[in-house]
Amino acid sequence: MKNLFISDLHLSSDQPRLTEGFLKLLAQYGSEITTLYILGDWFEAWVGDDDDDPWLELIVTPLKALVEGGVTVWAQHGNRDFALGQGFLNRFGGQMLAERVTLVEHGLTIRIEHGDALCTSDLPYQAFRKMVRDPEWQANMLGQPLELRRQMATMLRMKSKMSHSNNPDNIVDVEPSEVLRVISDSDGMIHGHTHRPMVHELTGEEGQPVRRYVLGDWRVNETTDAGEAVIGWWDDEGIRLENFTF
Repeated sequence: MKNLFISDLHLSSDQPRLTEGFLKLLAQYGSEITTLYILGDWFEAWVGDDDDDPWLELIVTPLKALVEGGVTVWAQHGNRDFALGQGFLNRFGGQMLAERVTLVEHGLTIRIEHGDALCTSDLPYQAFRKMVRDPEWQANMLGQPLELRRQMATMLRMKSKMSHSNNPDNIVDVEPSEVLRVISDSDGMIHGHTHRPMVHELTGEEGQPVRRYVLGDWRVNETTDAGEAVIGWWDDEGIRLENFTF
């Protein structure tokens, strides 16, 4: 079993280099992996599974080939693509994961999630998170005309870019006590969201050594056009982070 973990790609039709990076990842590692886990914020914004933008076919087509080749693709919600549903994943044979999952493999028990729920000290965001994950709120939002939802997404992307909201300095970090509560008696966790890739050595609530693996966001240097991300691997050699360039 060789698992690949990625998060915070923030893909959108107006960021072609990020899409190129994702396609390179699939081409480079697709034949090596057993499972691909996308831990949230796969997209910068999500207007609904009924989105028929031709740009999405650039993503769907290689993923369909990947799944047909025997790779399992799982996706979790992020704070940007909270409306993503099984309907879109059905286009290529992917599967939706719950927002917090426990994996047991290679002698380890690991929690995986996007990571925004760990930022409990950010009270305004947690209130927003509760609102947008309410089924009634989502049904009302997704019930709006597709073109209106697209306009709203465009405005949100512009607002995000102007406010630099994807900059780590503008993202509230995780709350340590919440991290330990979630890890509990497991061996650690893998998450994204904070855009602060690192491996944290911790002591669990039962005194056991645990590790928190933080994946990196995908970014492109505006001067050099070089793309980079920090991705995660989990196989019989253990869990590790790795720099990926595109």
